[in-house]
Amino acid sequence: MLTVRDILELPSLGLTLAAGADSLDREVTWIHVSELSDPTPWLEGGELLVTTGIGIGESAAGRRAYLRRLAEHGLAGLAFGIGFGHDSVPRQLVDEAARLGFPILVVPYELPFIAITKAGATSLANERLGRLEHALVVHEQLSATVLEGRGVQALLAVLCEHVGCSARLVDESGCVLGERHGTRRLDFDDDALELPVVVGGETARLTIASDAALTEEDSLVLHHARTALAFELSRRRAVSSAELRLAGDLIDDLLNDRLDEREITRRLVAFGLDPDRTYAGLLIAGAEGEPAETTRVAAAREIESRGEVHLSAARRERAAFLVVADDEAAARELAEAIVERLGDARAGVGRPAAGRGLGKSLLEARAALNGGAGPVATYRDLGSLELLLGLPGAALEAFVDRVLGAAAGRERLVESLTALLDSGCRWSEAAATLGIHRHTLRYRMEQLRKQTGRHPDDPAQRMELWLAIRAREALEAHDTAR
Repeated sequence: MLTVRDILELPSLGLTLAAGADSLDREVTWIHVSELSDPTPWLEGGELLVTTGIGIGESAAGRRAYLRRLAEHGLAGLAFGIGFGHDSVPRQLVDEAARLGFPILVVPYELPFIAITKAGATSLANERLGRLEHALVVHEQLSATVLEGRGVQALLAVLCEHVGCSARLVDESGCVLGERHGTRRLDFDDDALELPVVVGGETARLTIASDAALTEEDSLVLHHARTALAFELSRRRAVSSAELRLAGDLIDDLLNDRLDEREITRRLVAFGLDPDRTYAGLLIAGAEGEPAETTRVAAAREIESRGEVHLSAARRERAAFLVVADDEAAARELAEAIVERLGDARAGVGRPAAGRGLGKSLLEARAALNGGAGPVATYRDLGSLELLLGLPGAALEAFVDRVLGAAAGRERLVESLTALLDSGCRWSEAAATLGIHRHTLRYRMEQLRKQTGRHPDDPAQRMELWLAIRAREALEAHDTAR
């Protein structure tokens, strides 16, 4: 910033000070020469006015009024040329300038006014060039930070260092993506500046707190910072999408038992997970109609707020997670916290496991979610289904086909058989659960006998039918958890 002091101290000009020593740090935006009695209509404020005093008038009151007009219009100061109509700066101007704190410089007779304007213009040009060079340096620092993948925090650190502010970036949902401070921490109060950072139709919010007015140079730095933050958020989104796809692939491979222990270890480490820790499978179903990705993001925030690493993917209408869990209690407590945060949601929790046991934990979580009655169900709620989940899918399919045959594909028949078996073969109770007459239920079971050769009234056949129903549920857990 070019100031009155800078011009006064230029040795090539030989200017001296007549008044306003306490106001020499006023910014000079331009240097203007005028002999008008009132030049203010042609000035914007911030100029250093150069004059020989022709327009100041002869009366003391008129000269004081002239000085007041300049001060009230916001001029930076007055450079008064002596040796033309005045041997010195008139006392009325000096006194009024001292009273108003308005700088007056004395221009010697031998110094042409153009020397002042040329010196000022050169200084202003150099200053603006310096601003642009500094902004370019900041732009290069921000660009390098993005390219090196150092993240939002590092970008905000560059911004705060150059602007001397506190900065915070918040996404659309109110989640703080990063926060940094300059030389000291400033509060983000109602006076803080808020700027949008738009990425792919979503708008994050950059909040700037500063205890000083932002300069033109600061504004340029902020512009570069917003651009860099938009690139960083876009990069993070692309990386996140790729990681989610890879996480989904790993979950599928675990469910299908495609990986050996070495490969599981390698892929867990790639996601920043410690293969020596135990993890629980966790499946979350959000509110009806809510996209699985929305549920996954909300549940992930609860996990991340606890400082826990995890693996997650959106699977059909559910979000699937592997979460650190040393025991069942820790896994259940986390599931309950997630359900509470999401509101209308349900969770299924598998047994904490490691290595190839992670696939079974995910299956248990899915089965618990499907069969549990409350908002949170664990593998302990599975009963005998827990044993069947450990069997290979091919063995389960063969057993279901042998016992139920084509009847396995008739949903109404399977639903009726399931309700009857779950009621302990209490026909009236099962019929009431299904909302049908008990004679209708008996008719359906006769149809079952014709198709399978089995009837739930026979104790031995009842056990086979019950196991076939449970095996069918286990197969559904295998299929729908993917």
